[in-house]
Amino acid sequence: MHAGQFGGCDGSEWPAATIVIAISADPYHRAAVAYGREVSVLMAERFVERELVPITPHATFHRRADLEWIVTLTSDGPDLDEFITASRIRLGSHLIDIDGQTTFLDLCMGVAVAEQIPDASSTEYLIRCADAALCFALIRQHHVVIADEQTMPTVHTQVDVANRLARSAESDFLIYYQPIVELAGMDTVGFEALLRWRSGTDILTPAAFLLAAQVTSLIVPIGHHAVAEAVRALAREVTPAVGQDGFVAVNLSGQQLWADDIVGHIDGLLRSHDVAPRRLWVEVREDEVIRLGTAAAQAIQELHEIGCTMCVDDLGAGYSALRYLRDLPIDVVKIDRSLVSGLVDNPADRAVVKAICEISRAYGMIPLAEGVETEETLAELAGLGFDMGQGYLFGKPESAEVQFRH
Repeated sequence: MHAGQFGGCDGSEWPAATIVIAISADPYHRAAVAYGREVSVLMAERFVERELVPITPHATFHRRADLEWIVTLTSDGPDLDEFITASRIRLGSHLIDIDGQTTFLDLCMGVAVAEQIPDASSTEYLIRCADAALCFALIRQHHVVIADEQTMPTVHTQVDVANRLARSAESDFLIYYQPIVELAGMDTVGFEALLRWRSGTDILTPAAFLLAAQVTSLIVPIGHHAVAEAVRALAREVTPAVGQDGFVAVNLSGQQLWADDIVGHIDGLLRSHDVAPRRLWVEVREDEVIRLGTAAAQAIQELHEIGCTMCVDDLGAGYSALRYLRDLPIDVVKIDRSLVSGLVDNPADRAVVKAICEISRAYGMIPLAEGVETEETLAELAGLGFDMGQGYLFGKPESAEVQFRH
């Protein structure tokens, strides 16, 4: 084992490297909780010594903290592909023997290869790239993420977005409304409230800022404001536009569902604006509702109990999650646009959409198709027996001033 492989390093004299691997052992603290901090540190040491060092015998390991290492090596050393293959197959989560007891350890890694990153002019910069890749590995809960030329700019963009979000005023967050149509009579029966962010002269969709808002937990106050605006619009604009049965659908993220006051906040808003709770549709993503027994699932139950209409949004990628829905009070299932768009030309997508529609009805839920953009798709949906649809064919998201001006 090389001298200094397990020694500390202040980063002032990194050896020249063309490949850097940033390692975080026990990143979710599962081993520390199960076995204690000291044992988890020992597990990490033995993992590096027994598993990683043999794979990369020419590498140098620099220990940055109890559970963190920086590995530096050059392109004329061991084959990087062998290391990456091993990390994906057997290194992401591993069983370690400690004094005859087999214990489980998680591992996340970020990898930076100089030839894949044009701006990588020094080992120090490669380390930053590896750390950026490790950041994404932790966020996505992946074992390994490899940095590319967009990794560092993406991190800088997210940090900048987070800083701008924190400085934004409540009035900078706008709500746009997209019609939801009852397919039988083609009447608009409600609207989905969609969040927008006014940053300078730009109006940005959640794709540009949602991740930063979630990572920083700014999504909770932003979400509270969005729900308040939607309930106000429900009372003031939606009712005159589509009648007393008209509704507004709002999206709640996992973090919002975990917030202690979310149910009380929504209940108070409905009461103060004298809006029937059933007219507020609360949309939650599929990956949130399948986690039964959590605070989020409890919030869903409580929102149902106060009378809100509960929806699962973007159902499709995790189709098997339908089996969980029977255990939660879900009223509406929104089928993801990625499946709906393939109805006309893709028999497999059509079969899946048909099955989701039938299973939803069997559970007593209303099936709603998202992303309806053509008359051909509309005809397919009508033939499958869908109740409702949403998409550009019926109307794009617009501000309240535009959507309700008539």
